[in-house]
Amino acid sequence: MDSTAFTFLADALMDREVGGFLAITDATGALRISSDKRLEDQVAATLFFAQHGDEQQAEFALAGLLALRDGGQEGFTELADRHWNAHGSGRCRTLALQFDALRALLEFRRQRRDDAQLQAVTEGMLLRLRQVYEGRLFGGVLGSDWTTVVDAHMPLELDIAAVNLLCSLCTWGETPLPAHLQQHVWKLEDEVRAELDGLGAGPLRQTSSRARAVSALARWARANSHQEMLQLARKLLDDTLERLHDSAYGGYWDRLRYDQRVGADWLTSFKRNESPFPIKTSLDVALLLEALELAQPHESSARREQLLKALADFHDSRQGGFFLGKGYFWSTPVDPTVPFIRQFWAPPRQLGVFHIGNLSYLPLHIKSLEGQLACLGALQAQAAVLPQASAPVKVDASILRISNNRRPLEQPHLGQLPVLDVDLPAYLAWLRQARASLAVPYGLTAEMAPQGFRADRCWQVFSALHVISDLYALEVEIDDAASLVACIQASQNADGGFSEQPGQLSDVFATYCAVISLRLLGSEPRAVQACVGYLRQCQQADGGFGNVPGYQSDIWHSNLAALSLHVLGAQASEPQALLDFILACRHGDGGFANRPGNPPDTFSTYRALSLLHALDRELVDPSATVAWLQGLQQPQGAFLYRPGKAVSLVGSYMAIAALYLLDAHPRDMQGIEAWITQHQKQDGGFGPLSTTSATTDESFTCIQSLLILKGALSKYWVALVN
Repeated sequence: MDSTAFTFLADALMDREVGGFLAITDATGALRISSDKRLEDQVAATLFFAQHGDEQQAEFALAGLLALRDGGQEGFTELADRHWNAHGSGRCRTLALQFDALRALLEFRRQRRDDAQLQAVTEGMLLRLRQVYEGRLFGGVLGSDWTTVVDAHMPLELDIAAVNLLCSLCTWGETPLPAHLQQHVWKLEDEVRAELDGLGAGPLRQTSSRARAVSALARWARANSHQEMLQLARKLLDDTLERLHDSAYGGYWDRLRYDQRVGADWLTSFKRNESPFPIKTSLDVALLLEALELAQPHESSARREQLLKALADFHDSRQGGFFLGKGYFWSTPVDPTVPFIRQFWAPPRQLGVFHIGNLSYLPLHIKSLEGQLACLGALQAQAAVLPQASAPVKVDASILRISNNRRPLEQPHLGQLPVLDVDLPAYLAWLRQARASLAVPYGLTAEMAPQGFRADRCWQVFSALHVISDLYALEVEIDDAASLVACIQASQNADGGFSEQPGQLSDVFATYCAVISLRLLGSEPRAVQACVGYLRQCQQADGGFGNVPGYQSDIWHSNLAALSLHVLGAQASEPQALLDFILACRHGDGGFANRPGNPPDTFSTYRALSLLHALDRELVDPSATVAWLQGLQQPQGAFLYRPGKAVSLVGSYMAIAALYLLDAHPRDMQGIEAWITQHQKQDGGFGPLSTTSATTDESFTCIQSLLILKGALSKYWVALVN
């Protein structure tokens, strides 16, 4: 078991003052993102510490579970505040959760102690559940008195929980409940067979559901010596590990789309009130490791190592514990491109979700109790340790030469501003609409309350940067700059980093946007040295930077962190290690990857060249990189974001900017310029072709690309402002 992760769990998520376990915290463990107490968390802690903790920890976890017991009605309250006062929404009986709570009690009795109190609680629960089945009160959620159906839907999670409970009950002799629970075994079997035959209706599209189903069926099959069921569990596990594995970037996706592919799902996500964007989570990897241990398929050692490597990618090298996950920008519905440590449009009541207007987002650098317990439990069950990170790669630095690239960032123009073949008055009018009032910065769109997957005009640091940059580059006066400065400065947190809005969590992405915006507005962070300190903490042992301290490094966040330090008059703590990391991401064909070993793409190539420029370094011979970039241009003028993949608007901007930094240009200048101008929408903003919305982000890429193609901007501006 990882000792640092165990320490983080105990220090950050055990509520020693009032008992029980907190659900979620920030990366450091210092901030309680939510102080509410959930039944599923107390259940998970009881199950974990009954098996792995010392006596004091096990009793502490059990006490948290019993604190949610509703003695008057039997069963457990499902949501309370930190001090165990029940929320109105927690006064229900979700059968799957109640099954899990009963299972936790049984396992504690079996592994720790068995006394009259626990026997009485168990018997009360068994009686209530038997009454539910005998009264045919079928439904996934019942009222607190167990007699009213609140939600008649019987989810897959209910079948999984019932099968797990059945396995625990089998060790306790004869009770009336197992006969009722047995029906869930066959129902779960039917769902798995339908999914494997391509006839499933969606309940097994989530990786977590698949892994839990494998574990439940394998657990039951072993308890009943049922080889056919064990083979079915193995078949589902094999299918999951094959379908959900990301062969390009590593790790495992959290879901399949409606068409059984991995990708952004606009069609069903809106109706289901879930994010359209798949991500990768540490919880999924841990659940797959548990399933692998229980199902024990043949020749599983390679998959075990692959899963352990994926789990190691989420490990916090600085604070201990495991980050929630990682995400990506998607160039098309099925093309993940660059790392984005957020998930947009996450369900509104999901743990750790923040909101900017109608845009919900889940920061993936937070840590959940469920994830910590699952990861530690999987490592314990596998008797495994996390593989060590690869040693920093030393690369021949002779391919670089030292140069002097400095010039005032406030002087981006080379000569007079050229005429652009777009409707600039319409664009500027649209930008004004994207600012709700002069008291706040700009939003991502000019929409007030849009439907579908479109953000509104509530301000954020990210969109503020792009509008400020465009106005600056177009030589347009910025109205009431003082209010922009005040709002952005107010987004700096006590740790020195910046968040999208005041009161949210720091990360490198938002910090970069804030630092550059403030510089263009003639200002700086209120606490400059604290900001420098925060950024420096984000450098990893391999020389690169992650999105927060301890997070896995990549070229994208290395660029944002180091450019921020540069603008603040500082540098990385290990500047040579950073150069080594950049060069380790370079491929022999000239392109750069986001991480060593990943495929090269235009995004990463621009980020690497941009960073080298700010570090006063240039490639001695850039011909291979120029040829690689130019080779991605297509007949209509646009660029593929990487060979064999899709045309990308943002990827085209990155290719244009990267070539500009190499004193080169696209082979078809007229074609790419004409293609970009086609992206102006009827409302004046810019956005991808054949879509309904424009954003200030995509508008920035179009305006900046056109200015670069006209040779109007300094290389220093192009390197630092993106």
